[in-house]
Amino acid sequence: MTDAQFLDGLALSGILPAPLIIFSTFVGYFGGGPLRAVAMTVGIFLPAFGFSLLLHDRLEKVVENRVLHSFLEGVAAGVVGLIAATTVELAVTLVQRLPSLPAGLLVFVVALAVLYLWKSKMNVVLAVLGAGFLGWLLFGVLR
Repeated sequence: MTDAQFLDGLALSGILPAPLIIFSTFVGYFGGGPLRAVAMTVGIFLPAFGFSLLLHDRLEKVVENRVLHSFLEGVAAGVVGLIAATTVELAVTLVQRLPSLPAGLLVFVVALAVLYLWKSKMNVVLAVLGAGFLGWLLFGVLR
């Protein structure tokens, strides 16, 4: 999977409900078609539901255990660091792919403003569609 395909999958999953499920299904489909897409989706759902159904009592005790709670807080901080590092790496890749940096920055700033200033259930969908339209306009029609 190329960086561009990865970013396309992230964009697609970001505008739909349950982005992790959508993205894993996308990766499965991309990697091996419909059967692997189903396998990836089941692979995401099964452990979460299985652990909660079978180990509910033990999970409640884990939540109450201060040592494990501290450990899991550290794990959560590490995950945030991994997400930040991935975001920076994808941003660098994206900047290198932009046909025109000023126009690409314009699309980025407008999309960011829509996401942060307009609070609505539709803001992500409209930001993605608007960014696509601006991209088409700036990089296709007005080029």
